[in-house]
Amino acid sequence: MKRKALSILLATLLVSNALPITSFADQLPAEGVEVPKETTESSSEEVETEESTTESTEESTADSSEKPTTPEPVEPPEITVPSEAAPEETAEIPTQEISQPAEENTATVIEVPAEGIRFERNETTETFIAKIGEEARTVGQEKDLYASVMIAQAILESGSGSSQLSQEPNFNLFGIKGDYEGQFVVYGTWEDDGQGNSYNTDAAFRVYPSYKESFEDYSELLTDGLTGDTTFYSGTWKSMTETYQDATEFLTGRYATDTLYNQKLDSLIETYNLTQYDHEKETIIAGGDFEPFDNVNHDSGNSYAAGNCTQFVYNRIIQLGGYVDLDMGNGADWGATGRVRGYEVSNTPKAGTAVSFAPGVLGADPDYGHVGFVERVNEDGSILISEMNAVGLGIISTRTIPAGFGSMLTYVTPK
Repeated sequence: MKRKALSILLATLLVSNALPITSFADQLPAEGVEVPKETTESSSEEVETEESTTESTEESTADSSEKPTTPEPVEPPEITVPSEAAPEETAEIPTQEISQPAEENTATVIEVPAEGIRFERNETTETFIAKIGEEARTVGQEKDLYASVMIAQAILESGSGSSQLSQEPNFNLFGIKGDYEGQFVVYGTWEDDGQGNSYNTDAAFRVYPSYKESFEDYSELLTDGLTGDTTFYSGTWKSMTETYQDATEFLTGRYATDTLYNQKLDSLIETYNLTQYDHEKETIIAGGDFEPFDNVNHDSGNSYAAGNCTQFVYNRIIQLGGYVDLDMGNGADWGATGRVRGYEVSNTPKAGTAVSFAPGVLGADPDYGHVGFVERVNEDGSILISEMNAVGLGIISTRTIPAGFGSMLTYVTPK
């Protein structure tokens, strides 16, 4: 009996194991609950939509690669007379053009920190100032203008004479657009939109025979104004202002749209003491044994750097009928160079000689030394000398070297 019962139990287990096991997902819903058919259909539609979007993107990409976009033609820029001036006047395109290829963005841009306008002195800018300073002084005196402002503008507009527009054969210091006696050249230029944002464009700029014409033409623009408004730049005239700051502020928004223009100009004027050019040039103080310096540059090729002490002494000697080589070296080198070349050289002061200072001696430059001209030897042994750059860039001055110090220096007698 027990065996029969055990057999029946085993048979039952075998039959139940043979039947499939139903999962939860496959179970039928409870009675009264319907399965939403939209769920499955919606998923299918989403797949179809994604496939359609992918196909559309691929077709768009293919079309883009097969049909390159043709840029719209750009009209040539208008030629305007004042550089970056607010009211622009369209000028006729001149018939004669300098044979010179246009170049993109050749002007040097001076970077200015946003937190403040400050410039550090550098030799390149000092040399540039010495080269153009006297032209600015002359024009300023004649036209009732601040030479200091014009020089600062030339520095800023030309990158201290480093831009191709300001160099030979263009000599355009102020970025004035248009043509000068039919001469112009096309260059890329950075403009300011009046809100501190810069953009690049092409424009025609005037070409001058020399820096002299560049200053003269610029002064006419400031004194004559624009067509229909001769007083447009009257706020830059000395007679209408109290300080150069009034003139630089007036230029901002008129000559240049750069909102920081006046701050940049003011900083340059202060850094390089440019107000010295707003006055007539001083001659050598009377009292020497020779006639005053005539301010003539006999060093036409600027073998000595323009406005340096070496060029001044060379010009002073030539003016008085003497001769000295154009390659004597730095101020400290004149004694050694003179000995090698057969000049009379000694440590005894004598009127009419070049006086050479070793580096750092009696205020001489610590690297290049200095050279001056002996105007007179006084009875007490002191010497009166004339020199350039001792009291300021490009300034000719005199000083007396006390007795007892003269033997520290070297004297070169011209041939």
